[in-house]
Amino acid sequence: MAPFLTAALRCAPILIAGCTTGTSAAAPSADMHPIARFDQAIAAGLPRAVPLPGPASLSRGTGATSGLVVEAHLDVGVRFVDGASGEMYLATWQGEPAVVTRSGDHLDITVAHHDGVSVTGFDGDSDAVHIIESTDDNAATGATKATAARHARRRRDTDGGPPAAPHLQKASPRPTLTFWMFLHDDTLDMDRKHIHARYVAWWIADMAKILPTRKLWAIYSQQVENVTDMAYGHEASLRDWTTIIDFYQRRNELPYVPGKFEYKFMLITSDEPMPGVTGLAWLGGEEAIASLSGRYSIVAHEYGHTLAAVHDDAEVRWSSAWPCETNLVATTAALRSNCYHYSTKNERNMRVHLAREWTMPVGRDSQEIPLLCK
Repeated sequence: MAPFLTAALRCAPILIAGCTTGTSAAAPSADMHPIARFDQAIAAGLPRAVPLPGPASLSRGTGATSGLVVEAHLDVGVRFVDGASGEMYLATWQGEPAVVTRSGDHLDITVAHHDGVSVTGFDGDSDAVHIIESTDDNAATGATKATAARHARRRRDTDGGPPAAPHLQKASPRPTLTFWMFLHDDTLDMDRKHIHARYVAWWIADMAKILPTRKLWAIYSQQVENVTDMAYGHEASLRDWTTIIDFYQRRNELPYVPGKFEYKFMLITSDEPMPGVTGLAWLGGEEAIASLSGRYSIVAHEYGHTLAAVHDDAEVRWSSAWPCETNLVATTAALRSNCYHYSTKNERNMRVHLAREWTMPVGRDSQEIPLLCK
C-alpha cells in the first residue's frame, strides 16, 4: 500500500455498491468516454465510485477493487503549460491510495509504490488507457518518453510569459505558496502532465496535509526565452538559475509579500545540474534545480530544502514490512524503498520556516543527492 495516504475510507465498502452523498444520480453509462464518466460522477458529489477501465495487472495484492473511489477534492491549484487548470482529488485506485489529477482533456491516477510511481491515464482523443509503471532505477527511461511522444508534440507551445497571479485570480483567505516549475528545453520529449503525475502529484498532496494553513499552487512553464534554455551542468548552475529568476521576477513584476504571497522556483532538467548530483537548492531560499534522472522524490527533496528541511533530520523508517527512506535522506540505498513522506522533524522545520518568514537563501545544500540514487 502506498505510504503517503493512510486515512481509511470510511464509506468504501458501501460506495462500491452505490453509496452517495444524499442525492440520487444516474450511474455513468458504460459506453461513455472514461473522462466524461469521471466528470459526471464527480459532479454528483463526493465521495463517489467511478468505474474506469484498467487491466487486471494493475491490482497489486489480494482484495483489490476494480474501480476508482474518489474520496475528497484536494484544495491545490494547478496550471499547466498549455493553459489548462487542474483539479486534484484524494482517492483509491484498484484498492490502493491514489491522487487523481484532472485537467483539460486529461485524467491521471497516481499511485506511489515502494519501488516507484505508477500512472494510469486517459486522454480525450482516445478511449484507450495508457500506463506508466516504472521503478526509481528507470525514472526517465526512453520507454516512458516513447509513451508520451504524441502528447509532447501537441504541447510544444511557447510560454509567452507568466500567468496572472493565481492567488489574485481566486481569492483565498489563507497565505499562498506557489511552487513554480520551469521545464527545461531538454525535457520537451517528455509529457508535461506525466511529469506532474509522477514527480509532483503525490508530493503536493502530502504538502497540503503538512501546510493546511497555506493555499498551494503548482505552476508549470516551458520554452521561456533566456530562462528554460539556460546552460547548466557546472558548479555555478544554481547561482546562474538564481540570477535568471531574480531578473524574471523583476521583469514580470510578480507580486511577492512575505507571509502572504510567496514563491519557490524550480528548474526541472533532463540531465545532472552539476557533475555527480541530481538536485541543487538554497537552504531556506527560493530557487532549486531538480533532474528527472533522479529518484521520484527529487522534486520533493529539493523543494524541501527551500523550506528549510535538512538531511540531518531525515530518517529511515522500519515500521512497515520493508524499510523506507523519507524525502530528505542524503544517500539512498538499493535495499530501501521510498516513504514518499518527510520525517516528522522536517515537517516541523518547514512549518517553523514559514512561520518565521525566512525568505533569503543562506547557502547551497552541500550534500546533494548522488547521481545514482541507490
